[in-house]
Amino acid sequence: MQIGLDYMQMRTRAQYYGLRWAGIALVAVGGILAAAGIGYYGYLYSVRANLDNYEALRHDATLIEAAAPTGKGGGTGASIVSLPAGVLSQRMADLGYTDTPSAAAWPVGTQPPPSRLIVPTLGIDAKLDEVSVSGTSIANYASGDNPAAGYASVTANPGERGAMWLFGPAGSGVRSFGSITRAPDLITRGDELLMFVNTSDRDYLYATTHSEVVKATDLRLNSSDRATIHLVLPVPNGWYDHFLILSGELVGVR
Repeated sequence: MQIGLDYMQMRTRAQYYGLRWAGIALVAVGGILAAAGIGYYGYLYSVRANLDNYEALRHDATLIEAAAPTGKGGGTGASIVSLPAGVLSQRMADLGYTDTPSAAAWPVGTQPPPSRLIVPTLGIDAKLDEVSVSGTSIANYASGDNPAAGYASVTANPGERGAMWLFGPAGSGVRSFGSITRAPDLITRGDELLMFVNTSDRDYLYATTHSEVVKATDLRLNSSDRATIHLVLPVPNGWYDHFLILSGELVGVR
């Protein structure tokens, strides 16, 4: 009988110490997870706080109209910016392009759709059937109203007077738009940043004018009477509640 009682006491002590160490282990693991979570969200907030660093305007560009609420449901479109006439004429000649002022572009609906986008400085070389421009995929990132609602009537192809919006994924490949996060620094330094857009019968050249950031739920696609291009990337990495918009204006065709 005594042996049985000793066994039961030994078992009870083992259970007690086992539960105690298990509890300590759980508390330690919980502390580690909590610290990791705090660190992760702290990182995201710090990245989000740096979104203003993505705002840049080319030194010789003129801001015609700042990004402002637009459309029936409100929201924010891209700013309208222009370059001085003939600012890249010599560069166009060197590249074999005819100097083409943005305001002298073709009417909407007269040119073929784009097939390829190349931004050499940023390492982008994308077939445009792989880059989404549909309202459905835009809404994958932005909740609420569809930012492309009512935009079909002003959608521009390369070389046309209007805005051409191209939404690309984050990442480091040539078909992604992740590298446009480097563009604001290049614009600020005055480095050359050209966008080449090919169609079935012509090649068009756009010069970058500016970059800006818009909250994803506020973005509304807008246009103007100028021939512009807007490359759009969801930012910041891991959060994706804003869009970085890299814009350019038509300067040449060949």
